[in-house]
Amino acid sequence: MVDSPTVMRRLDILSDLMGPPVGVLLLLVGVQTYREGGSIGWPIGGLALLLVNLYVAGRRFARRRKRTSASASAASSSSSSSSS
Repeated sequence: MVDSPTVMRRLDILSDLMGPPVGVLLLLVGVQTYREGGSIGWPIGGLALLLVNLYVAGRRFARRRKRTSASASAASSSSSSSSS
């Protein structure tokens, strides 16, 4: 049987990790296109996508880190109160 929440959490993490490289690739292609006479919109779009992806990934990882540290501190406080 497949553990659906675990699979979805891993796919969510994968999408967070793949966003910035895609933004970098679009930025590089946009700069190359602009140097060859293309529109300035391509590098601007690539930069915007990269910044949005970094912002979203940073927020999600910060939220996960807070949950992990909060659960670890709750576990340590419950073990110290039970030993008293």
